[in-house]
Amino acid sequence: MARVPYRKRLIRAYIYYMLARGVVIPHTKLSQMVKDLHIDLKIIKMIACMRYLHARSAVPKAGTLHLAWEHASNPNDHHQFVQMLCVTPESFHFILQLIENHPVFQTHSNRPQTPVQTQLAVTLYRMGRFGNGASVPDIARIAEREKQWIEDNIRLPGWREGWIMYDGTIIVLYKKPGLNGDAYYT
Repeated sequence: MARVPYRKRLIRAYIYYMLARGVVIPHTKLSQMVKDLHIDLKIIKMIACMRYLHARSAVPKAGTLHLAWEHASNPNDHHQFVQMLCVTPESFHFILQLIENHPVFQTHSNRPQTPVQTQLAVTLYRMGRFGNGASVPDIARIAEREKQWIEDNIRLPGWREGWIMYDGTIIVLYKKPGLNGDAYYT
């Protein structure tokens, strides 16, 4: 049986309310009945036209730039820093020293600029990726976490390699894969 959308169920419930109200409290004057009908139609129209029927809460968003600073602080993780920003931590600090006092990073307004360190990190991060903000190692790292999640939560080891399909996610590919590319390219 097809699922009835919440909006349609709400409109039906309101129509049932109108019918029950008309039976329990009948109108004695035609003008009052017409007035109530106009109000009811406005309410139904509001339900039908309202974009969101429930209050929306903001989705917290967090970047991964803080990971770069963690990788820089641990010499064993410097390769992760290089993977994110395409330079070593030493090179990053050298570039930062060269540019941090440049006038372009100074502002004389009421709204302060983002720190030069963050601006440089974001620039290097974006320059090391394709236009969609992804790199092959980033996707590989995410894929491994997703595969582990499949094993831990679904407990079906056979689905480990089907990690991308369990929720119907479609990944926009930069270019067609070499193996069976026509079957996978979206």
